[in-house]
Amino acid sequence: MSLPEGTYAGVSADPLREDHPDGARPFTGKVEVLTDEGKGLLVVVKGQVTAACYQDREGVHRGRAAVTYLLNRSREIDLPVRYAQYHYSYDELQEANEICREEGLFLKGEDRRIVEPVVSGPDDTLLKRLSGQPGVRAVSIFFEGFPVQSAGDGDFEQVAAMAEDFLRAGRKVAENLRMGVPDQIILESDQKKCIIAPYGDLSICLLTDADANLGLIRLAMRSIQREMKERG
Repeated sequence: MSLPEGTYAGVSADPLREDHPDGARPFTGKVEVLTDEGKGLLVVVKGQVTAACYQDREGVHRGRAAVTYLLNRSREIDLPVRYAQYHYSYDELQEANEICREEGLFLKGEDRRIVEPVVSGPDDTLLKRLSGQPGVRAVSIFFEGFPVQSAGDGDFEQVAAMAEDFLRAGRKVAENLRMGVPDQIILESDQKKCIIAPYGDLSICLLTDADANLGLIRLAMRSIQREMKERG
């Protein structure tokens, strides 16, 4: 069985821990499991194992049985285990899920098919309206850290992942301060500005020049958010 290659992220002693030192974003991707007795694969979504397989001289173990077998074996004989991590994009995760479904590798009751949400209204029009604002460098519509549709100049997988971290942190701060749900989150530096806003089941992230007129851009974002609510 072969899963999408992904982007190599290093060898870890614990693939389920947060992949940033500050615990900002749980790992999502493929994990290659290597032991002295065999090898296997895990699919991890936001720090949770969703599918697994492991093969040694005793045979092939699938789903929850693979995880249980590997854990029990490592405890019985103190079996050292190495984990090589590979980050997945949205499309790679979708492909991996289809393969795991066909091979029967999902943990029972944990088939977390990530379905791309349907956006009411034409996304192309939305992107053009936002990317056409003066000073806007890039626009990314994302879902749970995965870019769904993007325009402009940028590493959109990184933009979507970082924007998801930022959005989650902003919501937590707003909750602690009893501010309600944030409409927009803004990050400014001497080189660029970043605006993140919820959009139905999705979120939008804009990267702009440092001298961009935030007032006009925020008005455009609010107009788009209001249209989404009215359609809903």
